[in-house]
Amino acid sequence: MKIALLHYTTWPEMGGVENVVRDQAVMLHKAGHQVRVLSGTGIDSGEGYEFILMPELAPDFELYKSVNDVLTRGQSDQSFSQYRTVLVEALKPAFSSFDLVIVHNIFTMHYNLALTRALHDLAPAHRMVAWTHDLTATNSDFALPNPTQPPWNLMRTSCANVTYVATSDLRAKELATQLKPPVTAKVIPNMVDPARLFIVTNEMRESLVSVNIPWRDFVFFLPARVMVRKNIDFAIGVVAKLKEEGRNPLLFITGAKVANSPASEHYGTFLRQSLAKELQSHVVFVNDFFEVQDDTMRDLYLLSDCLLFPSKQEGFGLPVLEAALYRLPVWCQDIPSFRALGGEGAFMLNDLARLSEAVKWLEAQPTYRQQRRCRRMFDPSNVYTDHYEPFLTSLIPK
Repeated sequence: MKIALLHYTTWPEMGGVENVVRDQAVMLHKAGHQVRVLSGTGIDSGEGYEFILMPELAPDFELYKSVNDVLTRGQSDQSFSQYRTVLVEALKPAFSSFDLVIVHNIFTMHYNLALTRALHDLAPAHRMVAWTHDLTATNSDFALPNPTQPPWNLMRTSCANVTYVATSDLRAKELATQLKPPVTAKVIPNMVDPARLFIVTNEMRESLVSVNIPWRDFVFFLPARVMVRKNIDFAIGVVAKLKEEGRNPLLFITGAKVANSPASEHYGTFLRQSLAKELQSHVVFVNDFFEVQDDTMRDLYLLSDCLLFPSKQEGFGLPVLEAALYRLPVWCQDIPSFRALGGEGAFMLNDLARLSEAVKWLEAQPTYRQQRRCRRMFDPSNVYTDHYEPFLTSLIPK
């Protein structure tokens, strides 16, 4: 499907709707749609979708400024109609080759009423979706000078030719009660793209799909070189036991070899050759795919649920402190250095017999529970499958 997204501003302008527009464009592009973002300000983010800057929508456009000055005084003059015509003529060719235009907030927010009016004019000839994040009509921060008179009454007027989407049940109820005629909106939640939020490296960005983090029950991180004392086989045993119990764990191991160390070479060979086939999609030696550097380490901490660090001997144990700064719970061996560092944020796991106890401890952590809920419900891939795909299919004429 050819889909255009329209908003006043977009990236790198920082704001909730701007982030949603960018995430939505990336998600739809990855799903195979042809996507174009239309905006008055912003630049191309270089993420595959097409970006078109429309100066007629910009706040420094002369007609916009003159119209806005008059409207702010509670008046309207011929410049409004003139600007409306300019917008219709600019948007008509921009919409003409697209199957669908997703309009973010413009139908229900008063920041450019001439643009709202122009969209009402264009709606009969173009399939549009009013993607509603906010409503001027229910926002106490705004007091329109003449709310029942044109053009301000557009904020309480629905468009008969437009499909409405609300980002929450609350917004859907407001659309049903505040707009005349009332509309029934489809509720589609926003998403959060970890790749954008964490600014992950290109290597990690390309890897996220294959490891399917959103549906993992646990994502563990073990930052260690391949050394026997790091007890990596115990960590793999943890993953094996959890899988036997019907869980879906993932273990990231940095896994660099120790240079000029036959012991490291042999231990690494043992770990990989002894890894059961059914565990190969649950254990990832990251350094086998690309070199782990500072930015990759940051990504792995941010994407994980728990530091799994079963080292048998450490003089200090820096990863335990790093995990604390990333607000990451810790499973580690009960050794003196870890006892000194771990505090309440660490569970001492020496024996797989205590694994069920460790799981209960981890699942009691609010940060873990909220992170798992967020990535399952609001990850772009899941939001697309659960909400966008059936919604877009419903818009295709039969």
